[in-house]
Amino acid sequence: MKAPIQHSSPLPSAAVVEPFGRPGRALMLGHVHPDADVLGTLLALGLALEARSWSVVYGGPHPAPALLGFLPGVERYRTLERLDGRFDVVVLTDCPNPQRTEGLIDQARRAGKIVVNIDHHPDNRRYGDVNWIDATAAATGEMLYELLGALRVTLTPAMATNLFTAIHTDTGSFRYSNVTARTFMIAAALVAAGARPELVSESLYERRAPDALRWLGEALARVEVSADGQVGWLALPASAVPERIVESEELVNYPRSVASVRVACLLRELDGTVKVSLRGKGDVDVQKIAAQFGGGGHVNAAGCTIPGPLPEATRIVLDAVRRAVDDRARS
Repeated sequence: MKAPIQHSSPLPSAAVVEPFGRPGRALMLGHVHPDADVLGTLLALGLALEARSWSVVYGGPHPAPALLGFLPGVERYRTLERLDGRFDVVVLTDCPNPQRTEGLIDQARRAGKIVVNIDHHPDNRRYGDVNWIDATAAATGEMLYELLGALRVTLTPAMATNLFTAIHTDTGSFRYSNVTARTFMIAAALVAAGARPELVSESLYERRAPDALRWLGEALARVEVSADGQVGWLALPASAVPERIVESEELVNYPRSVASVRVACLLRELDGTVKVSLRGKGDVDVQKIAAQFGGGGHVNAAGCTIPGPLPEATRIVLDAVRRAVDDRARS
């Protein structure tokens, strides 16, 4: 058995490009609760392969959220319980941990000739037969743009819209500190190819349901900030607000927006577990906090899932955050 291929440069190597050479059957495999980061990249690559006579299946353990219904081709993304038939290539994007496929990765290894793992998370588990992990990329969408270029694909407006949306969301609307001049150059090229920034922004942020602001108010009323102002958090009990509100709002960014806050936390109670989202502002590495609980991510954006109940989980996470903040102050 060949050793897995490891590649970390901004441009795809021949080994990364090779699996997409001869047309065949491909699976674009998403992770749990797919977001625009993963959907935009998978859809863009899938559409590009279809333009080269590939047959493509799109799906994962959970359906695409209604908020992302504007993405071209997303109606073809489906919930997969089992994989049917064989695949010449299986692709996962922006998925650092294969456990986030809820077992579908194991089926994919049996059904697929080769698994290609494309990601920009530095803590990616390198679980593919081909692993292209570029931690210098601000978004996995940047990497997919380069891959389509290496494949000599002519970008369509549909592909460009998917990639632009993926980059837009993966960079926090171009606000995160890892955004570079290259990010904007790629975004400009995608706009030139037909992506419409105003449509993406309107679709993501200006299509709230009539009752959404009331529910948002319910959630924000739970925001708390530490006495010294450096830690902000929002602990949401199960069913406190509808899931569609959580899906459509980056709730963790509200405590992060407080000027004095250095680390923000969103803790959501879900079926006996608590999903934790962490955001920082550059001086505290929240990835290291998430790693203590088996999670991961980036310096300024990370997450994990821990056992409940919510009050105990909140205490444990905030203790870890406080230690990280204090350690950084002493260094």
